[in-house]
Amino acid sequence: MGSRCRLAVATLLFLVFAPALAVAASPQRILVVYENESTLFAVVEVAAGLREQLEASAPGHIEIYTEYLDIVRFPSADRRKQLSDDLVAKYRDMRLDAVLAVGPGALRFLLERRDRLASGVPIVFGAIRDLSAFQPLPADVKGIVNRFDVSKTLQLSRQLQPQAKKAVVLSGSSAFDRNWQATARAALGDHHAGLDVEYLSGFTLDGFKQAAGALPADAVLLILTVFEDAAGQKFVPRDASVAIAKASSVPVYTVYSSYFGSNVLAGYVGTFEMIGRQMADLALRVLKGDISFPQTIAAKETNMVDWREVQRWRIDRDTIPEGTRILNYEPTAWERYRLPILLASSVIAAQMLTIGALLFQNRRSRRLEEVLSTERLELAHLSRRSQLGELSGALAHELAQPLTSILANAEAGQRLAMEDAFDRNEVKEIFDDIIADDKRAASVMAQLRSMMLKGDASLEVLDLNEAVRTTVTLANAELMARRTEVTVIESPDEARVKANLVQLQQVILNLLLNAADAMETMPSRQRKVEISVRRREDGTRELAVSDRGPGVPPEMRNEVFKPFVSTKKTGLGLGLAICRSIIEAQGGKLFFDDSVVRGARAVIALPAA
Repeated sequence: MGSRCRLAVATLLFLVFAPALAVAASPQRILVVYENESTLFAVVEVAAGLREQLEASAPGHIEIYTEYLDIVRFPSADRRKQLSDDLVAKYRDMRLDAVLAVGPGALRFLLERRDRLASGVPIVFGAIRDLSAFQPLPADVKGIVNRFDVSKTLQLSRQLQPQAKKAVVLSGSSAFDRNWQATARAALGDHHAGLDVEYLSGFTLDGFKQAAGALPADAVLLILTVFEDAAGQKFVPRDASVAIAKASSVPVYTVYSSYFGSNVLAGYVGTFEMIGRQMADLALRVLKGDISFPQTIAAKETNMVDWREVQRWRIDRDTIPEGTRILNYEPTAWERYRLPILLASSVIAAQMLTIGALLFQNRRSRRLEEVLSTERLELAHLSRRSQLGELSGALAHELAQPLTSILANAEAGQRLAMEDAFDRNEVKEIFDDIIADDKRAASVMAQLRSMMLKGDASLEVLDLNEAVRTTVTLANAELMARRTEVTVIESPDEARVKANLVQLQQVILNLLLNAADAMETMPSRQRKVEISVRRREDGTRELAVSDRGPGVPPEMRNEVFKPFVSTKKTGLGLGLAICRSIIEAQGGKLFFDDSVVRGARAVIALPAA
């Protein structure tokens, strides 16, 4: 009996609460109705702001339905009736929780058909500047009002161009355009903010462009909308504004944020994206059952200027009002890095003071002759290890051979000249040898000179095999003097890379000499260096320098690339740091091979050209 009672109670509870649970689980639905077509820039911006804000702030799933009336371009009564019938049929069986109207035409359309399309559903509107034609509004119809303030826009133009005397207000020929002009006339009259105001309408697009291009230098141009010109040609207003602003001989102003980026200087505007976000916030409150907010809320608007146009028209930066939003502004290095610059300057100043104090102390300590002698020896040692000192042996050896050959040939030629009869062909061969040896000596000098000159760091496509050959040839005499044998294993595949030849030779030479230094205490027969070039599995090109010395301890293989870190007792610790910076600047890598057991293997990896 007890089990039957519990079952009956559970069934009763299910029947009572199931409908409520079903309603709670059903998604909330919003219908968004736009006055214009979907491709209009302002519509795209409103839609983006609306969707992003709903997705970011909605507590649960919301279904969004969108309709584009396009009644500005197609305003006929038949068109409106067809739209009305289609929408009523489409949403007849759907429960809507909120309806959003974007633009005055959309609001009027919904209010006239509310009983059929969305009876009792709260309406949130936006992108509307004048509600006088809609009064009185129902209590559950609320939204965002845009001022699209032509008055504040002309005041801004006066601040930016204090020399201006005339304002020209341009609008098209559609009903919307004519209504806009009437609103502007009511707000501005014939004289406003110290400017004589003229109204320009009734032209074709070409006529507008010609009129804008003929305006005097003391004028400003305010473009409202051109949905249609005098010839009946229809436009997206932003596209018409782009064409007119491009032809204008004076700065162009606007009340629409969507016009910026198309030769428009400034305006008092609110962004359409922000309108969408504000409408989304109100819609979310409606979905929660809260409609206690005011019937109209002002859109967030501000002065806005395009920095590129400020520079184009040479507008004085000091005339830009405080708090103005500046688009496309590229701050100066001082503005962008002011704090780091000040910090760096402070650090440098502190370092200079520290260095000064150390130098003063050092002068006092260097009074002793022994200290002076030690310093001289150290300076001499550092000088010997400079690049010029490293190449001195190569310079002497490479020049000695061609010079000796030139001398021998010259002496032979001198002997032949003393004879009564001599072989002209033999003399010619002597001169040919002299010329060849001279060119060889000149080539050596040119190569050494290119290595010593500072030059630039431009990159070029070069053969890695050839770079190795020329560097080994340059260092050959020095390596022979150190009794170090060098073996070159060239890549059988193409080894073209994009690099700077002189800097790459500097790195190869540094690695060669480091390898020779590492084996200086070993028997000469064991002093062997191998340079190999190959293609890596990832497609990069590899240049490796291997030696048979004591190697680099594992814990030091990364440390040695840092400045002032060296495994040599007398090393300054800058060579490998400079080499790595050169290779990385050319898009490559420099590192020691961790898999090597004997000696050291330095690897350069460069992208293939």
